[in-house]
Amino acid sequence: MLWTLGDLVGIKTSGKSPARGCITSRLLRAILGPPRRCNVVYPISSLGRLLWTAALLPHTGYKCQTTGLAHCFLNTTSPGPPHPLIVLSLYKLTFPASARPQSRYTTINHPRESIRNPGGTERQSTKWSRRKMSTTISALPPSHTLNQCQSPMEQWDSEELIKVYLKNCVDPKMETDPELMRGRLQMFRVRMIELEKMRAYILPAVSFDFDRELAAVMYKRKLLLWMAFPIRKLPNEILTIIFRYVVWSSTSADQATQHRLWLTWVCKRFREVAIADSTLWNSVWFRDPPPWTRSLIFLERAGTAPLDIRINEKERPEGTPDDVPPPQPPITVAQINLILDKIIPRISQLRIIVIVLENLEVIDTIVRRFSTAGPPEMLERFEIHRTGPPYLWPPSNSSGSGGYHSLSRFPTPKLRWLSLNGLAVDWTTFQPANLRTIDLRRMCVQACPTSISWSRMLAASPDLFKLTLEAATPQLAGERLGSVRAIELPSLRDLTIGDMSCLYTLNVLAHMSAPRVMSLALVTLIGQDYGPLLEMLTGRFREVRVLQVQNIELNKTDLNLRRCARWFESMPRLKLLKFSTTRPHMLDALLMDPREYRLVNEMDVQVQSADGEETRPVICPELDTFYFTSQPGKEVAALVKGRKDIGAPAKRVYTTTGNVPHIPQKELADIRENAGQVCVIHNLHITEEEDIIHEEMANSLGLCVRWRRYKR
Repeated sequence: MLWTLGDLVGIKTSGKSPARGCITSRLLRAILGPPRRCNVVYPISSLGRLLWTAALLPHTGYKCQTTGLAHCFLNTTSPGPPHPLIVLSLYKLTFPASARPQSRYTTINHPRESIRNPGGTERQSTKWSRRKMSTTISALPPSHTLNQCQSPMEQWDSEELIKVYLKNCVDPKMETDPELMRGRLQMFRVRMIELEKMRAYILPAVSFDFDRELAAVMYKRKLLLWMAFPIRKLPNEILTIIFRYVVWSSTSADQATQHRLWLTWVCKRFREVAIADSTLWNSVWFRDPPPWTRSLIFLERAGTAPLDIRINEKERPEGTPDDVPPPQPPITVAQINLILDKIIPRISQLRIIVIVLENLEVIDTIVRRFSTAGPPEMLERFEIHRTGPPYLWPPSNSSGSGGYHSLSRFPTPKLRWLSLNGLAVDWTTFQPANLRTIDLRRMCVQACPTSISWSRMLAASPDLFKLTLEAATPQLAGERLGSVRAIELPSLRDLTIGDMSCLYTLNVLAHMSAPRVMSLALVTLIGQDYGPLLEMLTGRFREVRVLQVQNIELNKTDLNLRRCARWFESMPRLKLLKFSTTRPHMLDALLMDPREYRLVNEMDVQVQSADGEETRPVICPELDTFYFTSQPGKEVAALVKGRKDIGAPAKRVYTTTGNVPHIPQKELADIRENAGQVCVIHNLHITEEEDIIHEEMANSLGLCVRWRRYKR
């Protein structure tokens, strides 16, 4: 005799039963008669009543062969079946006494075996009947992502889905019963195994209902595993490591602050463990309002750990008009002295210090006090940016060979990153060594290092990786640039030169020899003709992969066209060109035939096509990606079309979201027609090609650098 639980639970019962509206063991005995062995198969859509009936069947004296969740519940505790109240507390398994008898569902023993319908006849079928699964344990709200996406099996374990759940979940009001949690986990595990078998059996057919339910089961099971994890039983050492992962995986400073505070709000033990770990608090960003109570507490909790300090005024949101005042007034000299009184005694603990302030007197106070504070033995990165007027560090605060104050009168053996923007130091007393990054900006000539000091700094930094000079340059050594000795920089990969006269750009290049540069940027070179710069650049950097050209003044002459064409041809590995406010004849050089501008003694390898004709050489044959901003659309369209006509089409053309509205639709359509793909990205995001090239730059030196991937 074959019974289904749908037959049993669909019977209307009396409201006088011990559990109102639920079938009882006495009623089951009356229905089934004398005890005998029966096979019980349950319908998916009546889960709640199934579990209740499965819990009562053993009390009737019957030995049941149950499947799936019923078997799970019958074996949750030992000895005997689970108490019905456990079932009721989980999934509200009662049903109203006034409910009508449910129709009998089709009982399926096997997807390809005989299927018995209510009429008793049998038929063969190879398709699963679509049945409503709204009452199963895996049911999710209709608006849930797994119910909306087309591939739930690929989305159930996504990080974004888990983040959304954690963001919207309600804090627990009481401690979860571990026995209850284990029972639920076993239910999900059994159902997951059943669905996996069903999906495998119907292959190569695919059932979206199976995929959706299986994804929901695995998604809920994963959340339950997290909830059931006995984190309170972990020792303090393991809990500390987990806390460090939480804080160090933050994507922004605000998020890191929130994570640290939230850890101390969970319970007393979490607070004690978090506060006891000084490495959770050693990164301090003075962004809170004066008197910076929160930041000073973080500084105190850091103890003797290495300190990473950042000080800056709170900036206005992006897009705020200039006439709108900032959220907080600029920091004054008295306020910065209050902060320095707490930091200076810990000078030996400083590892990173980044300061972004507006007032010149405040910056001068920081440099003056820092120079005499003591030996910064652990300092690895020193970065100061002055954002207010005047644009250049004034000559009145300069000694002719730098500023009046040294960065530090003591040795800085671990200093690897030096960035000074809008201020100067005494270069004669400050002699850094083994720098990996040098970033100097906005200094008057009297505040810049002399040629001797600059050459000494470069010679002491053979592993220099990045060099940025904008409105800051070594002073001229004499009347002739040829008298300068070039310093070998074999590790230099990233070079930026900008905002200086043509003579000083030539002076920068004369001080160094860096044949392995892979990223070159020339920005804001205006006020005169920079043709001599292009001539000096020709042949110097043959391994350039990324070239940024922004607002370079170049007169339209035959000589400059020849210089431009020869310069581009000397960079055969160029992959990505970023340009903005660039003269159109400079872009036209990428479409020229280089044979017209070569010297007589420059030999060329003749390349012939299949029909025996000589193939026209292409300038920068690997150049297939462009990134433009503030450039007329017709000039970009002409460049992309010209590269396609000479047999070097562009695979991708990037522009920014703010630049798209300024491009006419016709010109944008022309760009799309001749380029493989047109991508619009945010101003602060880097392109995929540039990210890959940066990784190549790091790998070329054996650096273990994990470059952050930005989504377009």
